[in-house]
Amino acid sequence: MKLIASVALTACALAAPEALGRAAVLFYTDPNAFHAQMQSQGKAIKGIEDFEYANIQQGAKTPFPNPLMAGVPRPGFSNGILSPNLIIQSNITPGACPPTPNPSSNPNALWVNGPGFIGSNSVKIGTDEFLNGLDSSIDLLFTTPNKTGVAVEASTYAGFNAGHGGFVFCAYDQFNNVLGSFVVPGPTTPEPNKSFFGVWASVPIGRLNIYGIFSQPQPFAVDNIEMWAVPAPASAGLLALGGLAALRRRR
Repeated sequence: MKLIASVALTACALAAPEALGRAAVLFYTDPNAFHAQMQSQGKAIKGIEDFEYANIQQGAKTPFPNPLMAGVPRPGFSNGILSPNLIIQSNITPGACPPTPNPSSNPNALWVNGPGFIGSNSVKIGTDEFLNGLDSSIDLLFTTPNKTGVAVEASTYAGFNAGHGGFVFCAYDQFNNVLGSFVVPGPTTPEPNKSFFGVWASVPIGRLNIYGIFSQPQPFAVDNIEMWAVPAPASAGLLALGGLAALRRRR
């Protein structure tokens, strides 16, 4: 389906390219189709952030301030996350597709939960901005200009998804220009179910914003962040095979 407007109002597995100047964008809700596209474009996984190494107890949830990134200690992450070129933070600009990053100074802006937390089956990162009545979203910022494929899983929690209208995923270039946006309609089934979203662009992706559509502020979380790029020739085959094997183990 061709995306005529910036937002596609359907959760089809594959959307046709959208031209924005010289940039083309493809959106996916089918992980197999997304991975096939990455391989067809000569991409390989440069990082998979699944948070499973976090020191968090079964069923627990621990809040912490923005941002979550490598080298910055946070509860559950003694030296931050393992992915060196990824920053995770909340964005308190109301509504979907905020024009720029806008993290709060709230000491409980983000949280990490362990498996078993309100039905969750894995470690993931969520936002607690809703406790302050803020209409917030989650930004994934990619600090090296080589990520042309990005995927993430988003989810809600049972009892905290009232009025859930789905998710809006908005992809930006390195200069915060919107490349395109996509709506996964709701209500989606809460944890342990997740909504997969992937995006490929003909230019580097600088940021991906995930916005949960709710009738009133509610928590949601992200997991299994995939980052794809063109690898060095010598490592292309190894990275592709090893990365896809790891993805199969996670799903």
